[in-house]
Amino acid sequence: MKKKAMHNEEKNNQVENVTGEESDAQNADAGVQVASSEDNADLKTVQKQLAEVREELDKKTKELSELKDLMQRRQADFENYKKRVIKNQEETRKLAIKDVALDIISINDDLLRAIEASSSVKEGESLEHAHASFVDGVKMISKTIEETLRKYGVEEIDHLGKPFDPQYNEAVEIVSSDTVKEETVTKIYQKGFSLGELVIRSARVQVTKPAPVKEPDENKVEAEGQGAG
Repeated sequence: MKKKAMHNEEKNNQVENVTGEESDAQNADAGVQVASSEDNADLKTVQKQLAEVREELDKKTKELSELKDLMQRRQADFENYKKRVIKNQEETRKLAIKDVALDIISINDDLLRAIEASSSVKEGESLEHAHASFVDGVKMISKTIEETLRKYGVEEIDHLGKPFDPQYNEAVEIVSSDTVKEETVTKIYQKGFSLGELVIRSARVQVTKPAPVKEPDENKVEAEGQGAG
């Protein structure tokens, strides 16, 4: 009877062990399922993030391509603009030269007529009179040239009797005089011309500066003092 009871107890222990092992296996399977579920969730999250990154990259790539196309178009527009500006400048330059050339041609016509007239002396006209007529003609032509220059805004630099300004004048001779208080233009050897603030050619001038003040001769003053004593 006792042996039978021990046999039953062992049998019950074996059943409990099997039941425990099955329970542990079930728990392990449940843990694996939970871990697998978490891994799947992480994988889906990573896949989603990767898809978002790819989408953002595709967006930036498209924007970069559009920006590149825009820059290329702007570059082409700028090159065309430069060509138009250069062409317009060339056309403007040609028109300006045309106007100046027509005036110069007219002046040259007058000069040629003056030369032709002076090459022969009319009957009953003296050589001196012919020479005087030629000189008058040349003076008139010179006056016409200056008027033409003023027409285009070119003015003579007339600083005679005014303070010397190296921006407009070139001093080719310097003299001293007690008649001036500062460096003054007292003679013009070659006329200068300017276009507004732009100096086309400086005037070549004589500059007179104040004469240095003579210091009294101490020996002479002393001798005069002794003589007076």
